[in-house]
Amino acid sequence: MTAENRSFALLAALLGTLVMMGPVGIDMFLPGIPNLARDLNVTVGQAEFALTAIFSGMAVGQLIYGPLSDRYGRKPVIIGSILLYIISVVTISLAGDLDFIIAMRFVQGMAAASGRIMANAAARDIFEREQLARMLSFVMMVGALVSLFTGTLGGIITEYFSWRIVFLIMAGYGALLLVAFTLFFSETQEAKNLDAIRPMSLVHNYAAVAKNSVFLSYAVTGAFIISGLGAYLNSSSGVLIGAYGVSPTVYGLTFSTIPLGFMSGAFFAARYGARLGISRTIAIGTGIALIGGSAMFGLAIGEIHHAAAVVGPIIIYMFGFAVLIPQISAGALSPFTTIAGSASSLQGFMMSATTAGISALLAVFADGTAVPMAVAILLSALGTGCVYLFWIRPQVRAS
Repeated sequence: MTAENRSFALLAALLGTLVMMGPVGIDMFLPGIPNLARDLNVTVGQAEFALTAIFSGMAVGQLIYGPLSDRYGRKPVIIGSILLYIISVVTISLAGDLDFIIAMRFVQGMAAASGRIMANAAARDIFEREQLARMLSFVMMVGALVSLFTGTLGGIITEYFSWRIVFLIMAGYGALLLVAFTLFFSETQEAKNLDAIRPMSLVHNYAAVAKNSVFLSYAVTGAFIISGLGAYLNSSSGVLIGAYGVSPTVYGLTFSTIPLGFMSGAFFAARYGARLGISRTIAIGTGIALIGGSAMFGLAIGEIHHAAAVVGPIIIYMFGFAVLIPQISAGALSPFTTIAGSASSLQGFMMSATTAGISALLAVFADGTAVPMAVAILLSALGTGCVYLFWIRPQVRAS
């Protein structure tokens, strides 16, 4: 392996584990939702608002980190957010009130928001368009490898120990990240934007990003496709554990099969995305996600009450999701250089805000079946397809 390849691999590994701050905070928590509800004497629907809280925190946080990192650099912002992440999860592990847990999950989400934002911005500092999409595909593959273990570990801990231990493990993950980025990550931003966090500059930068039609087309696509994942994350444990009688350990094991679809999609995107081009790769990913969403909807309406009826379709959906996300991120950031952090922040805000909204709706309308979740996932895939067909594709042809 050449020095250049080693440097590429190290950066992908670091950014991949950083991105996983959010998923680790979500995936490991999912098997424990029913137990947390029982321990705190609340309903599962009420406990699911702890998921809505982390999604909401991630939405707000993503508006902050981009401008901060444009002003002060990527590394100090990453280190600060990891410290906030560790403090928040340790506090949650000691809490005994759901309202307080929800508040601290919001803080955890704000901290975790830096993961995707900083990974995208750091990669954009170094790479352009197709090469940027390639790097982001490898970042997702690293994240998928971590995901192979988070769900299983969360399920085992929840079944045999306490859901509180899960948050201490999250703190341990944060501590490892802190050491890794302190020792092995070098600043990627060549020149700081000294005006990035001034109020008028913030307004100007976000306005410039929001007015860009290329950015908006890809960002709206991302908001739709991630909504399907948010629907699954919010409702899957309530459906599989609460309604279908799956144990937390088995739920964790089934959850850990989902990254197989994610990894396969990320590998496909990394291998063929540059050759096919962003537009064609998005079309392929959208079609696969639509197959997964349609399959889950059909099985849910047909009242097939088996874990495979949920897990199988979401694996297909996640293949399409992993094909799409690097292309969407690269396409959204491609028009920007000096305000790439702000563009990444606004894109992340749109994705997280949509996910939080879906999570809140499903928490309210949870009925113990897979139907609400399946409807949300199918609509997410359909929305993704419509944006591609009627916005991105004409835009690419005109350019």
